[in-house]
This record gives sequence, structure tokens and C-alpha cells, in this order.
Amino acid sequence: MEASRVEYNPRGVRSNRENGGLMTIREPAVAGFFYPASKRDIESQIASFDTGGAAPVAAYGAVVPHAGYRYSGLVAAKVYSRIKPRGSIILMGPNHGAGRNYEPPPPVAIMAEGEWVLPGGKLPIDAELAQALLDETDLLTDAPWAHELEHSLEVQLPFIMHYSGKVSFAPIIISHLSAEEVVSVSEGIYRGLEKYGKPVTLVASTDFSHYIPHEKAREQDHKAIERILAMDGFGLLKVVAEERISMCGCQPTAVVIEVCKKLGAKKAELVDYRTSGDSSGDYSSVVGYGGLIIT
Repeated sequence: MEASRVEYNPRGVRSNRENGGLMTIREPAVAGFFYPASKRDIESQIASFDTGGAAPVAAYGAVVPHAGYRYSGLVAAKVYSRIKPRGSIILMGPNHGAGRNYEPPPPVAIMAEGEWVLPGGKLPIDAELAQALLDETDLLTDAPWAHELEHSLEVQLPFIMHYSGKVSFAPIIISHLSAEEVVSVSEGIYRGLEKYGKPVTLVASTDFSHYIPHEKAREQDHKAIERILAMDGFGLLKVVAEERISMCGCQPTAVVIEVCKKLGAKKAELVDYRTSGDSSGDYSSVVGYGGLIIT
């Protein structure tokens, strides 16, 4: 199911008392819509994707799609089967505006402690990592409520659990930034990682062109992919703007590229590209999905 047609679970973010204190819990919002509602069915669907069996590598970063598994699950599975997290994961994606409607979301929102629940499992937030990022990144705000209904990060977690086990993570969503603010966020996250002092892997969640013919989507999307392969985050923002590519996570992707370069990454590799038409058979109006690894 694609983003424009999604329904949401209203349980959101809550606090739960554990071990004498309060634990912030983020409930699943799109289980049963973007991906199956039970652990058994999730595992069955992910296992059904033919990923090719290549050995995983310790990656600085990755770019993955976030549509319903029927459409983009194969691309995501091919990426996650190829990466071995270097430590905790910084998971970055766009805020599609599905949060609470009575409070404007901050430009960059993190959930700084607690855990995210999934059907049959949960993943913990690395609070030490999140605090280091908050300390060093001016535009970053601890706003768990902004994550309540956003699907771009949630749909990544079953893949992470399937291929990497119980990895801790830091969830960040971006509403909109100027180019100068993308620079500021990139530099702040890098400073936060220096303060944290442990290896991490950064994952950008994005889809590419939205609701245009298949061939036009391929043409536009590969212009954006060329900039990712060139490790040029700001060039990516430029080509997306100039070509009017409806890439919803271009800013998270640019941040991930620039931070990975500062960490020592040298190259990006295209793992797979396809469109929703490859699954639905309707090539008249598609969404593009690209999967890349940064090493």
C-alpha cells in the first residue's frame, strides 16, 4: 500500500512504567497496512524476497525505500541483506506530515529514549547516541510525538530485526530544511558522533519519483542516483530541485551522504532500482525505489 492510501493505528507514543521508572513506547502505526500484522507473516514475506545471497559488508550507510512491502520490499531486503551494522543505527527519513495536527512538527525530530514496538518484537533506542546528537545538533529536537504516525522509519525495523537482530537505533525525521540547514544538521550529527565515540551505520529512508510514468521515473531517478553514487549530497539536493524530482527523502539522504563522507566512506553502490509498476503491472503512474550501500 502506498503512502497516499495508508490507514494508521491510533495508539501512538505512550509512557509505560518499567523497573520503577517511565519508559517511552512507540507503538506500530502501519502494521497490517505497509507490512504484515504478525511476526510470522513478516518473517515469511521478508524470507520470500530473493536477495541474491551476497555476503554482508560493514557499511557506513545505506539508502532504502519505505513503501508497502508489496512494492518496495524486495529493494529494501536486497540492501539490508548486504549490510552489517557497524554499531547502532541512525535511521533518518522524511516527515510526511502524519503526526498530531494541533502542533507543528520541529524541522528535525528525534525520539531520544525508549523503544519501538513491532509485531512480535521491539527495538531499543540508543539513548546515549541520541543525547550526543541532541547536544551537538542545533536544529534537532526531542519530539517523540512527531514520530507517532510517520511510516518512513517504522517500515525499516522489521528488516533490521530480520537481518541484524536486536540492534539499537536513533530515529530522526526531517520536515523541511534549507540548504544551509542541511549543512548545519550534517555537521552537528558528525560532531555528535565524535562525542559518542562508537561506530554507527546511517540509513536514509526515501522513495524516489512519485506518480509519473515508469520511463519518466527511471530517467529522473537515475539523475538523483548519479549524485548519490558520486557521494554528492548537496548535488543531490540541486538536481532534485532543478529537475523537480518528487523524492520525498532527499534531505535525509543528503545528510547521510555528507556524514558518511566525514566518517571516512569512499563510495556508494547501487544495489537495485525498480518501480511500483514492476510489482503492480501498472506502468502509467509509478513510484520509484532505489537501494544503495555506502562503504
